Amino acid sequence: MRADVTFEATVTGEAAERFWALYLEAFEPLRTRAAARHVLHREEFDEEMSDSRVLKLLAHDAQGKEVGLTTLATDLAAVPWVSPEFFAERYPEHAARGAIWYIGFTLAHPGRRSTRTFMDMIDALVARLAEHRVVCAYDVSRFNDDSLRFAENLRRRLERTQDVTVETVDRQTYYATTFH
Repeated sequence: MRADVTFEATVTGEAAERFWALYLEAFEPLRTRAAARHVLHREEFDEEMSDSRVLKLLAHDAQGKEVGLTTLATDLAAVPWVSPEFFAERYPEHAARGAIWYIGFTLAHPGRRSTRTFMDMIDALVARLAEHRVVCAYDVSRFNDDSLRFAENLRRRLERTQDVTVETVDRQTYYATTFH
């Protein structure tokens, strides 16, 4: 079951409605599995879908149903929680040519996670990133890293298929102190 993967600058109207439903279905469990808020509010989702600085990778099944979505900011200023200065300091040549991009989120329909859908999306995304020779930043929740080994699996796939360097550039740990 291969997914049809396309890139779009904007997603609005009925398409945005259908991808919003998919987004909620895929991301709802993260409301209680990650300390940082990983689930966008509807207005934030709509803003991101209509922002042309954020490329949308859309995956559809053979019947045309939405089965996957990735957002890729090609301008770090489009990502409120990212410091463009942090990345520009570390990758000045890439910053000078606007080649520091950020993956906002990626998801596959829960029923398609054990199919090729996710890998079809990753392959299309990696081809785009390699074509533009970018620094691509992303973050992964502890839940996804611990349960799915997401970052490690991605690193291994990238190193098998591309000439890349994958490194942890920062880490934030959330603590809670209970007073008795």
